Amino acid sequence: MNRTEFLRQLECLLQTISPAEREEALQYYRDYFDDAGEENEQSVLEALGTPARVAENIRRDLYGSGGGEEGYGHSPVRGREMVPYQGTGPSGEGESSRPEPGRGERKLSGGWIALIVVLCVIASPVLLGVAGGILGVVLGALGSLLGLVVGWFALIFGFGVAAVLLFLIMLVLLVLGFVGIWKAFPAGLVCLGCGLLCGGVG
Repeated sequence: MNRTEFLRQLECLLQTISPAEREEALQYYRDYFDDAGEENEQSVLEALGTPARVAENIRRDLYGSGGGEEGYGHSPVRGREMVPYQGTGPSGEGESSRPEPGRGERKLSGGWIALIVVLCVIASPVLLGVAGGILGVVLGALGSLLGLVVGWFALIFGFGVAAVLLFLIMLVLLVLGFVGIWKAFPAGLVCLGCGLLCGGVG
């Protein structure tokens, strides 16, 4: 028997209960098979027993005598706590018990959750320090890069301003040299020479 055959027989055996309860019970066992995985299908089938036993357990849990805790109003199917048939007891009657740990149940216990929370609290100063250090290195690298870019443009701008000033000085000295060469020849020549030198450097 495989999963499909098991669920088909179980559905046929549950025709006496309401469609909603039947679908809820079938969905529970579908999820149970899904959680266990295909590789554990045969183990799950052995653990559940026959579809007749499972259907009997479901009907007993839904319509238990006395209307007490096992009555319809407290259906384990509704609470998603229905437990599969695990075999026969000493008297040969079917017994229900919880699934074995690790077979279909993948919930963290409260102890594990508490341990994870405590470890996060203890490790938070170290993690925050490391994160802050990494952030500082990244911001420092970005600041250095920005400084280099700004410095490069400032250097280019400074050279440009200096060149313009040297050209202006050249023009002034050339004008003074041409005017002064007629009044004082040596002074005019000096002005012309300085003007040309400033122009060359600019």
